[in-house]
Amino acid sequence: MKIIHTADWHLGNTFHRHDRELEHRHFLSWLLALLQTEDADALLVSGDVFDTSNPSAQAERLFYDFLQQAVTALPGLQVVVTAGNHDSAARLEAPRALLETQGITVRGLVRRGEDGQPDWEQFVVPLCERGGSEPVCMCVAMPFLRTVDLPAGQQLEEGLSHYFTQSLLHVRRGKHGSLPCIAMGHFYASGAQIAAEEHSERLVVGGQDVVDAKVVSHNFSYVALGHIHKAQQVGAQGQVYYAGSALPMSFSERNYVHGVQVIEIDKEGHLEVGRAEYEPLRSLLSVPSRGVASPDEVLGLLRDLPSANGDADNSAWPYLEIRIRSDRPTPELMADATQILSTKAVNFCRMVAQRPDEVGQPSETAFSLERLRSLTPLQMAEAIYEERYGSPLPAELRLRFEKAVEKAHEQ
Repeated sequence: MKIIHTADWHLGNTFHRHDRELEHRHFLSWLLALLQTEDADALLVSGDVFDTSNPSAQAERLFYDFLQQAVTALPGLQVVVTAGNHDSAARLEAPRALLETQGITVRGLVRRGEDGQPDWEQFVVPLCERGGSEPVCMCVAMPFLRTVDLPAGQQLEEGLSHYFTQSLLHVRRGKHGSLPCIAMGHFYASGAQIAAEEHSERLVVGGQDVVDAKVVSHNFSYVALGHIHKAQQVGAQGQVYYAGSALPMSFSERNYVHGVQVIEIDKEGHLEVGRAEYEPLRSLLSVPSRGVASPDEVLGLLRDLPSANGDADNSAWPYLEIRIRSDRPTPELMADATQILSTKAVNFCRMVAQRPDEVGQPSETAFSLERLRSLTPLQMAEAIYEERYGSPLPAELRLRFEKAVEKAHEQ
């Protein structure tokens, strides 16, 4: 049977204040066409369907419209969706009974029996070929586990190992125990490559959420993971994969290759894993393309960008970040850049400044809460400026800051 593995759609996400509905529609249209081209039997979505636990009605409509289109275009298609750390498990499961009538399985909550133990049956989903009634393989659909879901006294790695082991034992003791088994999960596996600059996956500082891939790799034919946005294979066993995010979620992900995993598996467990690549509607553009440049160099590069030429359709315009090298604030640069970009075919996102000596590291100066309360906004600005640039706040910037504070008080 043919299975498509995807994850981390983050529907409802905004990118530096830019709405991404058109981008998500573009991805879902591509995915629907791929399901038809591949004549897929099942679609696995390994968490982070939405960007927030309280998605907009517009984001939810996009999700449910896609599900309806998919099961209509491919009668008999099975869809298995698990909750990620960005999702609300309860909200994702709310239409569970209705979705199941369409062959769509959603798993977010951990349901328990009278003995207080998880009902292991809830995680087990038989996967069949479209039009068939006998399963070809079994799927352990594990949602993102929160601290409250773990057995008392167990850390995440130990808890995940417990959940996957017990679920697999439940499969092996059942009617179809001899069939190959696929696992779905949403966690940070050790050895996975992540973006060094920005962590849009909401990783725990200090790596306390890192889990050895071995907790799930043993005895599973394929492990379909979500959470890490870079598509990759992890672990020594060879069958653990991140599908990667549908769209880049930060500028540090600008070189990621997006797409989905295409899996073929039979009752004997013979497995073929392929990749279908997807080109997002909007790309990420950094000026300069590498490193940083002086303000004058940046303005020259901005002037060389393609002009909009009155084109009202900006759906495919790239997202732009500007990276400057400067030893002092240059407020006039933003005004000059904004004027130039007003005629360019780009969606401006941010300007990042870096000192020549790269002192832009986290400050070692600690302000106590009492001291912070005693400082005026101007005093705080002066202290931060002097710490960062090694000189007093210039009169021009002090005047600008005082006017901004005055305006803020008026509002």
